[in-house]
Amino acid sequence: ARRRSRGTQLPVSFVRGDVQQLAFADATFDQCRADRTFQHLPEPRQALAEMVRVTKPGGRVLIVEPDHESRIFDSPYPAITRRYFDFRNATMNQPAIAHQLYAMYKDAGLADVVVEPLVEVTTDYNDIKAVARFEWGMELAQQRGVVTADEATRWLAHLEQAVREGHFFHAFTYFITIGRKPL
Repeated sequence: ARRRSRGTQLPVSFVRGDVQQLAFADATFDQCRADRTFQHLPEPRQALAEMVRVTKPGGRVLIVEPDHESRIFDSPYPAITRRYFDFRNATMNQPAIAHQLYAMYKDAGLADVVVEPLVEVTTDYNDIKAVARFEWGMELAQQRGVVTADEATRWLAHLEQAVREGHFFHAFTYFITIGRKPL
């Protein structure tokens, strides 16, 4: 973000802080945005309340989050895949936050709430390898008894084959939730 903002002549500054206790006065910003943040938070409602607090009346609150429960991975082993992704989701703070934000916005008093889906399709494993970490995750799933050694080996072999043959397919739905702070 810093690199992209250089040379734009926009009045942009970066401040590190706690989204659950923002160090800004009430009604400071025209718009507040969080991108792939709420999935990691232990108290997302508190963070949303803070975003609403620092947004000016009439301003927008926009949050973009992946819906981990919508993940698709093309595999001949759907049962293994489902157990694996369920296991990975269980290790996250908020794997379902993307589709929970609509109700949270309503509860926070935001108006004109809309949710827009954005499907991210990846056909090149190298584009997501560092984040997806399938090899590490499958090893951990095996250690925890979620999958057997044979299942992990077959699943990872298919992953390697799909990458090698150019058949890798992974998709994720992101939800962009937008609401307006009432005047």
